[in-house]
Amino acid sequence: MELYKLKRGGALAVTLIIILCLSFWYHSAPNKIMAPKKLIMLSEKEPEAQRTNMTMNFKIPTENPKIASQIQREVDEIVNQIESMITKVELLHKDNTTCAEKSKATIVNPKTSYCVGDNLVVQVDVFDYLGNRKTYGGDYLRARISTKELNAGASGKIEDFHNGTYHVHFTLYWEGKIDLSILLKHPSEAVSVLWNTRNSWYGYVDYSGKFTNQNQQTETKCGFDLNKSEELCEYNDERDEEYFYCMKPPSYECDMLTETKSWTSGRSKLTELEATLFDKSSLRVEIPKDFQPVIVTSCNNNTDRKKHEKCGIGMKLEYPSGHFMNNVWIPHACSMKSNHNLEELNACMQGKVIYILGDSTLRQWMLYFQSKLNDMTILNLYESGWAQKIWGIDLKRNMRVSWKRHANPFISSSYQSFREERTIPREIDLIGGHDKTVIVLNIGCHFRSYPVHHYIRRLVNIRRALVRLFRRSPETKVILKTENLSAISNSYEINSDFHGFVHYFVFKLIFKDLNVGFVNGWDMTNAFDAKEVHPPPEYIQNEIDLFMTYIC
Repeated sequence: MELYKLKRGGALAVTLIIILCLSFWYHSAPNKIMAPKKLIMLSEKEPEAQRTNMTMNFKIPTENPKIASQIQREVDEIVNQIESMITKVELLHKDNTTCAEKSKATIVNPKTSYCVGDNLVVQVDVFDYLGNRKTYGGDYLRARISTKELNAGASGKIEDFHNGTYHVHFTLYWEGKIDLSILLKHPSEAVSVLWNTRNSWYGYVDYSGKFTNQNQQTETKCGFDLNKSEELCEYNDERDEEYFYCMKPPSYECDMLTETKSWTSGRSKLTELEATLFDKSSLRVEIPKDFQPVIVTSCNNNTDRKKHEKCGIGMKLEYPSGHFMNNVWIPHACSMKSNHNLEELNACMQGKVIYILGDSTLRQWMLYFQSKLNDMTILNLYESGWAQKIWGIDLKRNMRVSWKRHANPFISSSYQSFREERTIPREIDLIGGHDKTVIVLNIGCHFRSYPVHHYIRRLVNIRRALVRLFRRSPETKVILKTENLSAISNSYEINSDFHGFVHYFVFKLIFKDLNVGFVNGWDMTNAFDAKEVHPPPEYIQNEIDLFMTYIC
């Protein structure tokens, strides 16, 4: 816009006053939630090179990106922390990457006997395929101890010295012969590739939107980053800085979008060399040990185990946070009531209003309640597909429990209502809350296919919504569940648990000082050695038992 020179100071002052008044009026006006509007042609916005750079830097495409908002500054700060954790290494040949078979694990200061409660440290030294000692860290390792005969297991905590050496810290929580397993999930070179590819594009998932005008319907392409010189509809939550786009179909208005669906595209960002890092021979490979299983005895000074207080709201999220024994979860810092019977479940749910917001791993909770609570009626909400809302009502006990999927990003191949789509922060804002209100939420797996700033921003907004909730209703109970380990699959670009590892770091950072309860699925599924993202019923029983311990 051409600038005109003002000749008089008085005219300049008047102009500034008018601008300030208009600015105040604009920012004071109520924002519409995800309000649809036509988006100007992309060809009229910033050049394509500039748009690409902003995506690489995890920025939302905006008209005026000069001044970052408070939310954006929080997101950028966390992204920078993650960046500092990722080993920056140039991939030249697979031979120079970490090889599990060439690496070794040894016990630090081994003893002839061990007692229950002892700490055990295992040192891992990694080498490449040529037998050369690695001089930098960043490998993604997973550690676990177990006794198969006892259905016992616990996670190990990994310490990276960033020089090719790692220490894995275990606590020996039970008697017997304990096996130790340390897996190389991804070499540091693959970790670097996963991080870079994830945050450089949106090509892993495709979206379709259905527009409806009376008896006529049409479908069009939707998504978070439509680089088309077409007219777009923008669905924007200005307060939370969340956005979504659809290509505007001819003869339809933007507010006629009624449903969306999505699916994995099958496209890959990997080069031929990078793809060699993700063949089956390089993934989930156990690092050889130079020791036998450890024999643990009770020992006289460890027979009296410390009795912990009941697990309650406000306790810290820790890793490891407990262990399994006979497929029963035993938290380390508190006491959990296990194997609740039907009578106890009914008594616990009496009079409560329970909102479950999240993905399919929390949907398993809803299915558990549906199978156990015989007096609960499931309402027909006239939706279809696995991701449809589930509402259950028990009039006898004045109880209601519901599950609703978290909003996009959400991968579901069947069409779901867009008109009723609300992010978890917006859902929380609609809950009044009282001492009978319980909110359970999680997000994670569906975000792995997108640049990490989407996940961080959603968690930042969830935290803000919870702070608002606790101001108006401090007695409302909130339970946060971390995501599960994923299934073993070939789609490591989008399903790798390294993405989940990053999510866990962000989750712990953002929610560390809130007065909530935690169900640590990230730790529990590893200790249980779950093979699928949806663990079996005997595992779900433990998550429900911990949940009931919090709220009953």
